[in-house]
Amino acid sequence: MKIAIDCRYIGKSGIGRVCKGIIDNLDYSINQYYLIGDKANLASYSSATIIEDNTEPYSLKGLLCFNKKRINKECDALIIPNFLIPYGIKIPIHAVMHDLIFLDVKETTNGKIDYFIKKTLLKRCVKKAKSVSCVSAFTFNRCEKHFKKYADKCFVNYEGLSDDVIKYAKTHEQLEKTDDIIFVGNVKRHKGIKTLLSAFSDIDNGLKLKIIGEKDGFITGLDLDEKKYENVVFTGRLSNDDLLTEISRAKFLIQPSVYEGFGLPPLEALYLGTKPIISDIEVFKEIYSDLPVSFFKVGDAENLKHKILTESPYMENVRQKINGKYNYALFVQNILSRLESEVGKK
Repeated sequence: MKIAIDCRYIGKSGIGRVCKGIIDNLDYSINQYYLIGDKANLASYSSATIIEDNTEPYSLKGLLCFNKKRINKECDALIIPNFLIPYGIKIPIHAVMHDLIFLDVKETTNGKIDYFIKKTLLKRCVKKAKSVSCVSAFTFNRCEKHFKKYADKCFVNYEGLSDDVIKYAKTHEQLEKTDDIIFVGNVKRHKGIKTLLSAFSDIDNGLKLKIIGEKDGFITGLDLDEKKYENVVFTGRLSNDDLLTEISRAKFLIQPSVYEGFGLPPLEALYLGTKPIISDIEVFKEIYSDLPVSFFKVGDAENLKHKILTESPYMENVRQKINGKYNYALFVQNILSRLESEVGKK
């Protein structure tokens, strides 16, 4: 098969990692792959055909100016690592659905018009795609709820860990632990940062909280008194190696989310030997119940504080268990099996 992949997301946070997880686990000797995106980001994939496209995938231009003529002419199928399907594609499409937060959490859209646009694009995805990977059973169930007519195209396909995390774990086995507590991710409301800061505000035993993300507009947006958070450090964006080092050396990784489609940082922490303390939302219970995490009641700052102060950071090695269920080789295999079936119907 000749398969195109929208790689314009590489360099972005969550979806960029998924995109890289896909292209790092392809067998380039079996199929011919067309990688669409920034040539500098794709330079190391010499076995693929690179189609340069620097348009922003989240923009109107990104939806309309995709190189559809060449892709339709030369390729048998297209993989989109998100729900934004460019217009004009006529070959079979496989999409990846991470979550339906725009439909489930009102605060993530800017009014009725923005909600309508996002719902239209999400519906267009499940309607037009031949198959849709849902990164968790929770996301699959939300697709059934919102788009029941097209739910038969959807299936659960767990994402995995990037090659960077796996390689780092193999070469950094004995890093000294600190007393730092870390949070990794963006600072949008559904991430539950306000609960984390509230839990941490009167902890005075020398623990430091590192929020690995941008500070600008965050403290002000939550109207918090910075004097209460002298032991809180906003690191800004870190290099990949620095990020993995912070995760590996931390006492705990905290993920206080009120909504996720999967929630990858706790899995990365487990692989790197750091215990996660995470909210007891539905998807976290699905992904992490059989792994050595500590759950706290979502939105309950006192419960989270108690966990931070009393939980043991000790954790057994669970890499083999993670690899058996959450890995991109299996994720890619499931996508290609679906595409082979769909291309065969053409």
